[in-house]
Amino acid sequence: MRRIEAGSYYTYLTEGCRLCRRGSKLVLFITGLCRENCFYCPISFERKGKDVIYANERRVKRIEDFYTELEMMDAEGVAITGGEPLLKLGRLVEYLRISKKIDLHVHIYTSIPANERLLSKIKIVDEIRFHPPELRNPERYYEPIKTAKRFGIEVGIEIPAIKFEEKIVEIVNELDVFLNVNQLEASESNWSELVKRGFQIKDYFVENPDVIKMYERANKFHYCSARFKDVAQFRRRLLRMAMNQPEFYKVTRDGTIVCCRIEGNLDEAEKILQRRGYNYSRFEDCIETSPELNRNVREDLKSKGLKLSIVERYPTANRTIIELTEI
Repeated sequence: MRRIEAGSYYTYLTEGCRLCRRGSKLVLFITGLCRENCFYCPISFERKGKDVIYANERRVKRIEDFYTELEMMDAEGVAITGGEPLLKLGRLVEYLRISKKIDLHVHIYTSIPANERLLSKIKIVDEIRFHPPELRNPERYYEPIKTAKRFGIEVGIEIPAIKFEEKIVEIVNELDVFLNVNQLEASESNWSELVKRGFQIKDYFVENPDVIKMYERANKFHYCSARFKDVAQFRRRLLRMAMNQPEFYKVTRDGTIVCCRIEGNLDEAEKILQRRGYNYSRFEDCIETSPELNRNVREDLKSKGLKLSIVERYPTANRTIIELTEI
């Protein structure tokens, strides 16, 4: 086993996982629709059961939104997820072709044991990760795995660590494909179901080391911890995005950005900043500019009734604020 950050380890790591580890993989949530109702599904209420598209945290209403997010993080690959991506096959194929046209690595998650006809429509994908819902009937994926391999696709099974299912290990070893086991994460949408079934939640995840240990029998094995997704994968993506922000933002070691947030009459604020020679970004609800505005400029802005704050936030499309201090 090779051990990496935050408790994750592996004997085999796919290219998709390597890109995720570098923070260079964009997550394309292609639909929230799904025919399954897995009790552990962590998808937010904002997305679950809704036919919406997100590129990371950015709502995608046009193809241009997808391109914007790719550029913002200098993406090297795309992970297509849902919901169930194969329920929107035309949309899936469109984004898959776009991604491959610009030479991005693409992997897809699906719970559907796709037949040859269906797999032939997406055979340009690099990886497919099959997920048996609640780990039931994994044998249904035997033939789809063989077919996908015949098309030259890297194939595996990816599951949360809810219980041990011997048949899954047998299948991946017999067919020489990978097994990714993820630490079970708790969210607002699955919390009550996890508690109802007796799972012991610590912070935002479930510790189940005995189950994970049993899955190590897989020849091509990768365990991904919940903390790894935060301290390594997510942080590195934030850093990539932060470095593509305008230079007036201050970038922290965690990939967040610090700025001065101005609220109120934004037209008036723009006039003052332009007159004083400051660069800035304007949004619908505020203007963001350098956190190092000199005192005279601050007083000038405040004299016009504008509200000023020093803000630390994520460099993501939804601009989630971590800390705000009024000045």
